[in-house]
Amino acid sequence: MSFKNLGIKKNIVQNLEKHGITEPTEVQQKSIPKIFDGKDLLVESETGSGKTFAFSLPIINNVKGDKTQALVLSPTRELAKQITAEIEKATEGTDVGTVTIYGGVDYEPQIQGAKKSSIVVGTPGRVLDLLKQGKVDVDVLDYFVLDEADKMMDMGFQDELEQIIGFCPDERQNLLFGATIPGKLKKMVDRYDIEPETIRIKKSHHTRNLNEYYIDVDENRKLSMLYTLLKVRKRDLSIVFCRTKATTRWLTDKLKKNGIDAETLNGDMSQNQREKTVERFENGEFNVIVATDVAARGLHIDDITHVFNYDVPDTADTYTHRVGRAGRQGEKGEAITLLENDQHRQFRQIKRDKDGIKRIDNDRIDLRSVNT
Repeated sequence: MSFKNLGIKKNIVQNLEKHGITEPTEVQQKSIPKIFDGKDLLVESETGSGKTFAFSLPIINNVKGDKTQALVLSPTRELAKQITAEIEKATEGTDVGTVTIYGGVDYEPQIQGAKKSSIVVGTPGRVLDLLKQGKVDVDVLDYFVLDEADKMMDMGFQDELEQIIGFCPDERQNLLFGATIPGKLKKMVDRYDIEPETIRIKKSHHTRNLNEYYIDVDENRKLSMLYTLLKVRKRDLSIVFCRTKATTRWLTDKLKKNGIDAETLNGDMSQNQREKTVERFENGEFNVIVATDVAARGLHIDDITHVFNYDVPDTADTYTHRVGRAGRQGEKGEAITLLENDQHRQFRQIKRDKDGIKRIDNDRIDLRSVNT
């Protein structure tokens, strides 16, 4: 199967090939033909499976002119910018314009960009704001897309999404993508009489190169264990997940004191600081980000090889989103959860929902001493 066989125009296929994208993933193979057929879709596929091109390539293939024909919503500014970056890979040398709309920056460039772009990518709050002001025109909208729709439900965007739907024409194609399909999303779909076809991509088809482990560790040896794992693993870029902003700052400081090139990513940072940190990380200026879940949502960087759960995630869905940062687009990856003695009950539910998480024998790991 090739992108050409799926009906993608030759110039778009050539653009993808320039970026080393030659074969469609499973979610792309299953979604693209149905989108061309005009179907509404509800797609469950894990992070890193190629969802952005699954919904954007048929849109790019079909839109023309400078009227807004596609509205793509995402839960975070970071993800919105990365969706735009992916779309721009495929639209090089074409007349398809894309603008990114999100809060925390000036309105005017976004307003001007929306006037001449056929694809608008944005976060719900700023998009709704501009719709209310009459600065974004969706009268001829053909495509309404939610990316990471499950996370938008988790983050409380349901009201904004429903208001945005109220601005959209009744005759439109609805494309809803997420790593899971939560009940809140199903209820919203039913309320607006959207009857999508459901596509579910099994984990094994696109995360077979991601090895998932847990390791038992005493609380007072946890820092030393993480440090040792970071030092002995052959890795490129790594994310360490923590539950709180305070822990990210504390842990970053400890890692730096022990020679690990790490930086913090959390919600206390300004949008500009977060964007610069992510850019530096992506450019390889440092190789470990210590992050909270909220700050790391929408962080899709193909070169991330390792995810470390310093703190156990609260739910199986959160675990899925965390570990999905590594081993993207078929590359090899590894996810390791550090499990304290009193956390086995909490982690048991995650193991039940996720097949194939293996235990690492900590007796075989020679812990290195750390400066505390």
